[in-house]
Amino acid sequence: MSANALLLWMSARRQGSWQQFRTAVEELHLGESNDLGGEDDDAPDQFALPLYQTLRFNLQRLGHAEFFAGAGDFDWRVTPPSLAVTQHARGWLGIVAGARSPTLLQRLHAAVGPAKLETLAFPSYPDQILIAANDQATVAAVAQRAGLLLQSEAPAALLTSLPPIDDPCVRYLTQLPFGADWRIDRFSSDDLAWRSATLDDAASASGGLFRFSLRHQRHVLFCARGAAFRIPGQVGKYLVLRLRRRRRQVLRYDGQKRSLAVPASCRPPFLVERALILCSGSPPSYEGGPRGGILHYAEIPDGIAAIAAALLRQEFR
Repeated sequence: MSANALLLWMSARRQGSWQQFRTAVEELHLGESNDLGGEDDDAPDQFALPLYQTLRFNLQRLGHAEFFAGAGDFDWRVTPPSLAVTQHARGWLGIVAGARSPTLLQRLHAAVGPAKLETLAFPSYPDQILIAANDQATVAAVAQRAGLLLQSEAPAALLTSLPPIDDPCVRYLTQLPFGADWRIDRFSSDDLAWRSATLDDAASASGGLFRFSLRHQRHVLFCARGAAFRIPGQVGKYLVLRLRRRRRQVLRYDGQKRSLAVPASCRPPFLVERALILCSGSPPSYEGGPRGGILHYAEIPDGIAAIAAALLRQEFR
């Protein structure tokens, strides 16, 4: 079975618990599960996580579903069927996101008209369904005929609604975990990896990102001057890079190739990454290397790259 079957199941259920999601992955024979169930994606590449966490992250970064904080009173909820529209280098592109059913897919194929429909398959992702046309009105008409919500200029609209990584609203005051059994790691801005640390390191840090792991629990905390703050892991990494005496630059943009690259260990926070993926409809490609993997996002206009860089407090060149 594929990730398509999982998305169909989620679309029929609409929302549910984390245990139901894990059970569905197992019952659909999509893979085994044995991870910590954390809130951040710390894997160096897309193959290093247990499959049901990979599926959860992939569904979330493509906008098909929201998990935990974004899911209201549930652990997950599927998003309404939508067409996210953006201007492409060769015209206009609409990307189908959210709940889908066999009936909706039939309506979509029947509604294409003069536009072009393309289906792209990626490992551990539901198929990406793209609608391409020379003008925006043609793409919008497909959404109307198929009964999809329309999201115009989706990447820019999403990015301009987000706070930067150093905005106080993205972190919440908390307490350091109590007890001697926690495994503690600190994110190193020098080699972009987690390194073993102690509770004293966290308590005395002037600005550091720490990960506390114990059995099925994981907490990622930003610690500064005796205070601890709960923060999304990928947001915290860029905040640490921002606070270096000489700001660490990890984002690279090639305007000629319309490509944006970051180290795989510093992939952007979910909603920033979602906006980048909406530029092309394709997840980032992964390039391995002796110093760690690199993620490449394709078809990124310079304006979108500039907004993303500003949110991540990275220089845009």
